[in-house]
Amino acid sequence: MKIRQLEYFMHVVNTLNITHAAEHANVSQPALSRQLQLLEDELGTRLLERRPRGVALTPAGLRLADHVRTLMQNVDLIKEDIIAAETIPTGTLRISSAYSLRGLLVADVVAEFHRRYPHVSLEIQEGTSVNVREALVTHRVDLALYSDHGASRGLDRQALCTEALVLLSPPDAGLSMDSPVAVSLLSELDLVLTPNPNGLRRVVDDVLLPHPKPRNPPVIVETNSIIMDLVSRGGLHSILPYSATYQAYLRGDISIAPIAGMSWPWVIATSRDRPHSAAMRVFMKLIAEATQRLVQTRTWLTAELPPDE
Repeated sequence: MKIRQLEYFMHVVNTLNITHAAEHANVSQPALSRQLQLLEDELGTRLLERRPRGVALTPAGLRLADHVRTLMQNVDLIKEDIIAAETIPTGTLRISSAYSLRGLLVADVVAEFHRRYPHVSLEIQEGTSVNVREALVTHRVDLALYSDHGASRGLDRQALCTEALVLLSPPDAGLSMDSPVAVSLLSELDLVLTPNPNGLRRVVDDVLLPHPKPRNPPVIVETNSIIMDLVSRGGLHSILPYSATYQAYLRGDISIAPIAGMSWPWVIATSRDRPHSAAMRVFMKLIAEATQRLVQTRTWLTAELPPDE
């Protein structure tokens, strides 16, 4: 028996459909069927019963599936043990980050990591904090940077910092980072907001709930870059973490001010049931160092480090 044959078999076990299994295994259906036939020939028994709408496992197929699950778990443990023992970053590092952190933090750290370890294959994703966390929970990425709102069961989290949420207005609005605005002001404005489900949107909706309903419904936009474009053109306002506005604010495209009493926490997280590779450990160290430097130099306005720093 070959590991590849057993992997193909488990794709069939999980889908109960040869065509779907071949798609998941990224091979042609005839190639997958051929390997399954060789496996049955070697074991001298039928593992699958072909049916009009898929396949079913025979008793022998069920027993083999149980054994293969245990075998694959052991293979994963061996792989993870070897990875955890490495001290020099190698292999692939998959990172998912919230949109807001790109310009101020993530892009510079990714560039620095690549300069130091160009042989490591980097895969970078962006999304809302909800989507970023989900990618980590489902093991589609190795580590994630997101806002720590909502459930994080099964994850190890390291607090990076907490920053203010700010009001974004057109550049001629005259807002100042030295003059926080009251939450009550928000209900008087035409807003452009992120969609639900979204941690930031939930926080904004909760804060606005006790106040008069805005005269117009908010414009709903998925990405921060479009929000910034709409605000800069006048007539609309928004609410985002300061980090999301950093580049547009420096360019003078928008004016911003902290919103009194509204803050936003950032964490870097990994899956609790997977060991840290050398690449993960180095990247996390670079992120923590960069965050500390940005906060201490007041580049990351309004941000505060965790109390134990």
